Amino acid sequence: MSYEKEKFNRFTEDIKKAIETLKENSDRETFLIYHDDADGITSAAILKESLKKTGIEARMICLEKLYPQIVQDIHAKEDIIIFYVDIAAAHAEFLSEINKGRNLTIILDHHDATLSKDPLIYNLDPELYGFSGERDASGATTTYIFAKNLDKSITNLAHLAIVGSAEIPGNLVGLNRIPLEDAIKHGKVTVSKRGDKELYSIKLGKRTYSHTDLSKKLTILGSVGYYRNGPELAIKACIQGLTPEILSKIKELEDERKQINKKLLSKLRVRGLREVGEIQYFHAGDEFRGMGVKVIGTFCSYLSYQNWINQNKYLVGFMNMQPQIPGYGELRGNFVKVSVRVPSLLKQKIEKREAPPVNEILVVSCRKLAGFADGHTVAASGIIPKGTEQKLLEEMNKEIKRRKGINKKGTLDSFFCHT
Repeated sequence: MSYEKEKFNRFTEDIKKAIETLKENSDRETFLIYHDDADGITSAAILKESLKKTGIEARMICLEKLYPQIVQDIHAKEDIIIFYVDIAAAHAEFLSEINKGRNLTIILDHHDATLSKDPLIYNLDPELYGFSGERDASGATTTYIFAKNLDKSITNLAHLAIVGSAEIPGNLVGLNRIPLEDAIKHGKVTVSKRGDKELYSIKLGKRTYSHTDLSKKLTILGSVGYYRNGPELAIKACIQGLTPEILSKIKELEDERKQINKKLLSKLRVRGLREVGEIQYFHAGDEFRGMGVKVIGTFCSYLSYQNWINQNKYLVGFMNMQPQIPGYGELRGNFVKVSVRVPSLLKQKIEKREAPPVNEILVVSCRKLAGFADGHTVAASGIIPKGTEQKLLEEMNKEIKRRKGINKKGTLDSFFCHT
């Protein structure tokens, strides 16, 4: 038996164990918590339909970030079922601490993961079985494999996993080939080639789109339209197709975001970014009010490519958050979203391990302010209490200075330790 087959068998064996426990408790109230981008939305659509086929109706909650107070409130309940899709794998240890064996919890994700310490929490992340979440599986692929084991008729939605996988660069490989092969059999996906690159065309409703175009459209609905029923519309589009009304809504949301981006960029060009230590930053205030917090990260990514910004400083953007969480209620307290990106020159230094990675700087700094963060080496985001923005910048500069001090001592790998 090959090593790959061994890994896959271990993965599917644990999926079957989780499904067996699920079926034993299928009469319980069920929550389905999903991320607001295309991968999370397609994951939620696949799982919602497969649960429905087995007689389970789930309460849907779309989260932009895994807010501790929300999951604490949910896990404080007893004898319920909780699904997390495209979110939460990195926080399985924290969830174990607050769940305390009360509720069956199933995580279907592909991000960096921690092991569960609670026997009722199944962290079914391929990363934990030797696969790469950045290459072999998307959140939607993980969810699809679970759903296929739950009800084989769900193969008619295999194409949604291909849309969810659009965030993974290059040709689909590894576990992602499973839904691809099923979707081709159902006539929902066709594959063409441009040189060595595969192009995936998805039939959704009466029209055909590229998987990247569908991914962009669903993400606009889920993130820009977060407070305007966007995630629900996106799941509806996954099942029923993109109606003229939904397409019109996507265009409206995208035009609105572009106008705000243009206005904010113009302001920043004129007054410039503020600088403190190793950081350049701006505060968007309420400019993006009515949109999900993902928009500040998208804007920061665009801004990081502008030739007039400082190429050697970390780029930090803030925006005020609305306290309402659709499908849940209001957060207790006032919060600010922070996104961090890096210009191309600093990105090269981070990749060469000549500068501290963004995620670790932000995770440590937000934690000191009773906030939280996650992300990658060159892009990360977090949530902090409103009014602590300047303190966060101070903490980030301290952390950058500390890690640069480690660098001078010649222990570069310390930059990349998990915090």
